[in-house]
Amino acid sequence: MFKNLNRIRAAFAQASKRRRTTRELNELPPEIRKDIGWPQAAQDDEIRLPF
Repeated sequence: MFKNLNRIRAAFAQASKRRRTTRELNELPPEIRKDIGWPQAAQDDEIRLPF
């Protein structure tokens, strides 16, 4: 049971980190986003949890 809870916690932590990183990248100036290959419009359907 605790193994499953740890997996869920880890999945939420990973999703939270991904959202935070996406938000930070989206706040960069357009020129820098273009240089690093970040798309113009980030997709919000990126939340994929393994449960």
